[in-house]
Amino acid sequence: MTRRIVREALVTIFTAEGSFNQVLGYAPVSSDGMDKVLSIFSDKTHHKQESLHLAHSFFTFSLDVLVKRSGGETAEDTLDDLHEVVRDVISDNQGNVNWEYLSLEDPSDAYFAEISGVAYRVEKHLLFIKENA
Repeated sequence: MTRRIVREALVTIFTAEGSFNQVLGYAPVSSDGMDKVLSIFSDKTHHKQESLHLAHSFFTFSLDVLVKRSGGETAEDTLDDLHEVVRDVISDNQGNVNWEYLSLEDPSDAYFAEISGVAYRVEKHLLFIKENA
């Protein structure tokens, strides 16, 4: 199993869930004013040889939720709702043909950002995956 296949599987799962306007398998250079976006990109990889015939790969992906700030509590409420979506999707997709388990690292990191001149609220989740051998 490759990191690319796992990343593409994550994009498919989150796209099918339907809460995000757009799910990207990369970190965007420009946001083009997009709202309710999930960006999934590779962060770290660790390969471990358990024995002569058994090896595992462990992948860490960054799941960045971007919500456009338009004033008031709307962006914050949306960020909170999408945080729960991320948690639910990860919980509902433990173990499949691509991975043995998924684990969100705690805590997530929420911050303010300006991307391409647009104000955003961003929350970064780190997702740890043990691939199927």
